[in-house]
Order: sequence, then structure tokens, then C-alpha cells
Amino acid sequence: MKLKVTVQDIADALQLSRITVSKVLNNSPNVSDETRALVLKKAQEMNYKHIATNKPNRKANLQAKSFAFVMHMTPDAFHIGSGIITQLEQEIRIQGYSLTLHSITDDDIASLTLPPNLNRNQTAAIVCLELFHPEYSRLLCSLGIPVLFIDACTDFYSLNLGCILLMMENRNSTCHMLSALCRKHSITSMGFVGDFRHCISFRERYESFLLTALEYGAETSPYNLIADDRFYSQDGWMTEQLKKMNRMPQLFFCANDVLAHILIQALAELGLQAPRDIMVCGFDGIPSMNTLMNSLTTIHIPCRELGTCAAQLLFHKIQYPDTLSTSIYLNTEVYFRDSAPCPSAPASCSRP
Repeated sequence: MKLKVTVQDIADALQLSRITVSKVLNNSPNVSDETRALVLKKAQEMNYKHIATNKPNRKANLQAKSFAFVMHMTPDAFHIGSGIITQLEQEIRIQGYSLTLHSITDDDIASLTLPPNLNRNQTAAIVCLELFHPEYSRLLCSLGIPVLFIDACTDFYSLNLGCILLMMENRNSTCHMLSALCRKHSITSMGFVGDFRHCISFRERYESFLLTALEYGAETSPYNLIADDRFYSQDGWMTEQLKKMNRMPQLFFCANDVLAHILIQALAELGLQAPRDIMVCGFDGIPSMNTLMNSLTTIHIPCRELGTCAAQLLFHKIQYPDTLSTSIYLNTEVYFRDSAPCPSAPASCSRP
């Protein structure tokens, strides 16, 4: 007859992993309330003698219980941030955490000031979206809290921040899309729209654009619209830049779908249509109520998967604080549509 009940006995009885049962018995916060109650009940039934809840762990009880989502803008329903936030909140809620949202202003960045509602003592981890300012990134990483960036400033790697970088795959998917279009339509000229200095993802998309153009002998320089982001949303600015071109390229590749939408509208003001006169493609692939956006050839970002992965990476970092910093890329997928059709091309691309 077995005299001593072990953690493995409880795990076997509940068909759970030994690690999960051990977390409950040691007051780890990374377990759902339902699982915790189930394990504690079974441990009592089996007369397990060393349940950690009989000796409260003050450190565990004082554990921070929220994730801070920090952004330099407020995402609307058609921005990738909307899907990321929704999925991230679902994932962390299962583990007993809540999500707090923090919008960083230009004044906050200039003065290196944390938002007033970000409580360091109650924050278990920080997720940053579209926060592309080196010094503010350094500030957040100096708080002693696990930090994860979804995309980051272009000089991110030189900052040595000791945090997690989560990215969408940009290089292969861009090459895949543009190469297919170059072969299908015998492209000899194409332009890039966006500021490659804006963030890592824009730089990677621009570099892949240049590599593809070089491979297929397509001319690019006279057709590129590379300028600071603040200009693109100004009324009439894009149209004026197009007017300055002596001739138009066969194809424009925009750094994201919003820029592609602005470009298509500017082309329309000049009496040009995509793809009849010029093919246009973008990057993001967020569903929209706008017909132009839904007919755009683009690269789809897996927003919900980014939210899930962000939660999992931070759970691991919280449990194992000495884990080395890492960079993770998630697969993307090319959507060929009306604005730059290529029906014979395969629609998937692989991880870098």
C-alpha cells in the first residue's frame, strides 16, 4: 500500500501535467481559477499533506496581476492592434491577469514620462505596439518588468534592451508577392511608398522591395515616395508628389494598407485607376468595410496569433526571469486581389 501521495499521483488522477499541479501547490499565479480549485480539491481528497496554500506565500500573493498594453496611438477596428489586443486579453485572462491600456502622447515621449495610470507595482509585463522611439523604449525596459515589443524602432538591436521582440514576417512575403507580379506582368518599373526609417517592419519591406527589383531588373529610383510619415496624411500631398513624376511606374508597393489606400485615392484624382493604369499592393491585410481596401493585393498579418504568442512569451519570461532576450517572427500570407492580380501564384509564404 502506498503511504505518501505525490504530485505525480494528483496529476495522474486529474490527467494534468505534473508541472501544472506543481504550480497550483506552490501558489503560482499562472494557473486558471478553475484548474486551481480542481487540483486543491483532489489534493485534499487524496490526503496530500504539503499543500503550499496551508503556508501562504507572501511573494506570490503580492504578485502583480495586470499586463500593460502601451501604444503611441489608439488603434481603430481596421488596425492590426485591435485584433492583437482582443486576443492578448483573452489569453492573459485565463491565467488570472487583466489588461490595462495606455496611450503615450508626444509630450510623454519628449519628457520621458510614464502614463499616470501605469502602476509599476501592479504591472506584471508590458506589451508595446508601434512604439518606435529609442529613448522611450529604453525607459520602459529600465523598470524591471518584462517587456515585449510588437515591431520596434529601426535601431532596436543596437540598444541592447534585454527584452522580447515579436515581429510579422516581412522579407520573404514581400519578395514572394513582388516576384510573382514581376513574372506575371513583366514588370520593368516599380516604386515604394513609405518611410523605411519608420520601424523595423518598414525597413525590411523596403529592403525586400529593392532586392526583388534588382533581381528582375526593374527601375525604382524615379518612382519612390519616401518621406516622413507626417506628410502622407496631409490633404493633397500625395497627389502633388505624383504630379512631379515624369512618368508612372507599372506598380507601386506601399509599406502598409493605409498608405496604399491614400495612394489609390491620389491616383484617382489624376484620373488613374488600379490595376487598369497602375498596379498597387500593400501590407497588413486587415478586413475593412471599404471596397478599395478589400480589393487590395496585400500581405496578411496574423493579428490574433501575435496576441497569443505575446502572452505565451511573457508568461515564460515571468516564470523564468533569466531567459535571454529573443526575436520571434510569425508567418504572413500573400493575398492576390484586383489591385494587382496574379491568380496563378501560390498564396503562402514561409518563415524566414
